[in-house]
Amino acid sequence: MAPDGAKATHKMSATVYKGEAAVIFSRTDAEKLAAPFRWTLVGKFSHGRPSLEDIRKFFALLNLKDHISIGLMDYRHVLIKCSAEVDFNRIWTRGIWQLDKFPMRVFRWTREFHVLRESSLVPVWVELPNLLIHYFDKHYLFSILSPVGRPLFLDSAMAAGTHPSVARVCVEIDVAKPVMPRIWVAVEGESGFWQRIVPDNMPTYCSSCWRLGHLSENCKKNFTEGGY
Repeated sequence: MAPDGAKATHKMSATVYKGEAAVIFSRTDAEKLAAPFRWTLVGKFSHGRPSLEDIRKFFALLNLKDHISIGLMDYRHVLIKCSAEVDFNRIWTRGIWQLDKFPMRVFRWTREFHVLRESSLVPVWVELPNLLIHYFDKHYLFSILSPVGRPLFLDSAMAAGTHPSVARVCVEIDVAKPVMPRIWVAVEGESGFWQRIVPDNMPTYCSSCWRLGHLSENCKKNFTEGGY
């Protein structure tokens, strides 16, 4: 029941799925539920981890711009909820943090996140070779790269104008899907050009065990299940 004076706005329907009871929420409600976690990351420890207190102390020493909250999801995973996008980007794009003797890999939290599946969303540096110099603008670079993924930020040297030889942008890419090699760029009523898209050190992702670092054809899980 909604609180006094408030109206319940969520939409759900009780139904049946494969012969069993089910509840289905609207996509709008799901997005509202996820909105407070917009700048949230998941840290994963594979071989032991520090205490929660030590993890919090570590991040407190990073001189972040705003507040972050850290809590345990299970023995291996910690939820890192940032208040500022700049802190989110700094922690995520580092990839691996060394907390004393414990390495911690960082993933972006999404509504689909599960502790048994690593996210396939990864920050990747993307270069646009020989891009015309007047397109070296954040707004237009982000527009050009929007079909590739969600642009995050520009290379600092390029943004400062001290490295005008190549456009370089950090982009959130789903590495479980193919990345387009080029994009057509044109001005209305004028001729255009194909712009090459060159990801730098894009990691591989396994669709069998849902982990980064190898492809499905090289997954140990497939060899085990295949009887090898």
